Amino acid sequence: MNAGNGIISYDDLNNYSSVWRKPIVGEYKNHKIISMGPPSSGGIALLQLLHGAEKLDVGSYEHNSLNYINTIAEIESRVYADRATYLGDPDFYDVPIVELVDKNYLDKSNKICFSAKGIKLTQQYLTQNIQVSDFIILNGRYEGIDQRVIDYYGFEEISVSDVILNGGEIASQLFIESFMRLQPNVLGNEKTHIEESFHNDLLEHDQFTRPNPWIAPNNKSLEVPLTLTSGHHADIEVWKKENSIENTQKNRPDLFKKYLKKNKNE
Repeated sequence: MNAGNGIISYDDLNNYSSVWRKPIVGEYKNHKIISMGPPSSGGIALLQLLHGAEKLDVGSYEHNSLNYINTIAEIESRVYADRATYLGDPDFYDVPIVELVDKNYLDKSNKICFSAKGIKLTQQYLTQNIQVSDFIILNGRYEGIDQRVIDYYGFEEISVSDVILNGGEIASQLFIESFMRLQPNVLGNEKTHIEESFHNDLLEHDQFTRPNPWIAPNNKSLEVPLTLTSGHHADIEVWKKENSIENTQKNRPDLFKKYLKKNKNE
């Protein structure tokens, strides 16, 4: 230990004592499974793997076939994602053991797939689902996914826009980024969401930075609106609101109608 500049001392070893941990107990088909509990991740991971394999009927696939390997890989991906997110030393962290080893765990996740015929993805949808901790995302390619699969597994179909994509990969990235930025501590200022587009059915106000003035390539001097440099916070807020309304009315009349309906007295 000394030769390797280790931090563990002989006193640490002398003072060490074993701790009895409650084992993880579960079932797989007709078998009782008993394995190690946290801080070891093995027991929970094993049961999750077995439950996933049973739920998705991996045994019905030809061994080492494409469907067999893909399904096993996806189950393992989920298990190890959970390990990284939820598992730790129970002396310092409350591990949600019961939830993780529940046989119906996969059914409790929000299952979504992206389709041009799905409901429209909106900021409101993201906000309403901000507390959801688990999403299973299914992507198709070209003609999409067999409707029988969507219906059988209960996937919610979502459209990210009125455009057609070759596959759902880009849509998934859009969904993940827009969802994650709403999570606590992701953005530096938690009030940022309030001033962004779609909050209260309005588009965001125009943005201005430095320098002021900005000299355009044609040598024209472009100034920041005087109100924004006045230092008068009340006037600045009024300008932002008026500019936001103007942008919405000009670029998203459909959204502006919703805003007027909710704010008849303005």
